[in-house]
Amino acid sequence: MFCHVLPSFCCDWRHVGSLELSSLAWFKILEDGNHMCSRSCTCSFGFLVMKFFQLHTRHCRSSEGLRTCQIRFACVAVAMAADMLANTRVGFIGAGQMAEAIARGLDKAGVVPANKMCASDVNVGRMKVFESLGTSVCSSNTKLAETSNVLILAVKPQVAEKVVTDMKPSLSKDHLLVSIAAGIPISKLQDWAGEARIVRVMPNVACMVGETAAGMSLGKTATPADSDLVTTMFESVGKIHVVDEKLLNAVTGVSGSGPAYIFMAIEALADGGVAAGLTRDVAMSLAAQTVLGSAKMVLETKKHPGELKDMVTSPAGTTIAGIRELEDRGFRSALINAVVAGAKRGEEMSKY
Repeated sequence: MFCHVLPSFCCDWRHVGSLELSSLAWFKILEDGNHMCSRSCTCSFGFLVMKFFQLHTRHCRSSEGLRTCQIRFACVAVAMAADMLANTRVGFIGAGQMAEAIARGLDKAGVVPANKMCASDVNVGRMKVFESLGTSVCSSNTKLAETSNVLILAVKPQVAEKVVTDMKPSLSKDHLLVSIAAGIPISKLQDWAGEARIVRVMPNVACMVGETAAGMSLGKTATPADSDLVTTMFESVGKIHVVDEKLLNAVTGVSGSGPAYIFMAIEALADGGVAAGLTRDVAMSLAAQTVLGSAKMVLETKKHPGELKDMVTSPAGTTIAGIRELEDRGFRSALINAVVAGAKRGEEMSKY
């Protein structure tokens, strides 16, 4: 994606200092697919950033000049991300469904193309799935480390220690190890991986449909560039937030386990619809779409869920009658307690 939003003339970055374009002109260029540069473009980012500050001094005294500079600065940031991604080769340690979902998302979004990804797994069938995506496969994790500078640890937690320690001789400070293995703290990962930089990510199952809700924490040697890279990668399959590692268990309670609670809610809503006379398929479709639409309203309107609830709740109406039933049965408390229990269990697991 990043590599496709830069004007083609910006492949020669000297133009950035000489072009006098309005914000509308920049938007036109950014939106025009015929003025996009390819993944192969390279540039000197130090020179480009210097040019931006020259432009800032020269043009940002008017509102239009400020807007122009803001857009040019955005192009600088996008270009830097493009360069970073151009040198990224992703290796999947484990080729399960979550790894597959991430690989598909990276390729579909143009963040990392399939031909710059590789996978290793003991399951031959899963390796064939990755080959069908256009990625290469490695016969061992050692080979994977030799061909990739970003490694995504996507194995079962109980085998993670052996897998990573076996790879340790092949890992260096040039490797970024991104762990999505649940419950394994950064301190253990660092011990196992030696000099490799560590980022720990807690995604959820919605990664499989490009709508994950994830949290990530950085190891001591991970850099701001690592944070930006991992953010870019996981935003290709949803949303991700940077949090302190001590809060990753809370992330697990909310978004890691949360889909199961929502699935139960959809099932219960559909059962209620059937009880009220609807056919199963209609009730299920209505329930699922209701959850999807409601979530979209929260994200897009930025309004508090309570305010949105009140929009639906008429005096003495059907909704308030249903809400009263939910309140009588401790609906809110049940969800709150479920999140807290999940977070607590995650903390217990991290101590094993």
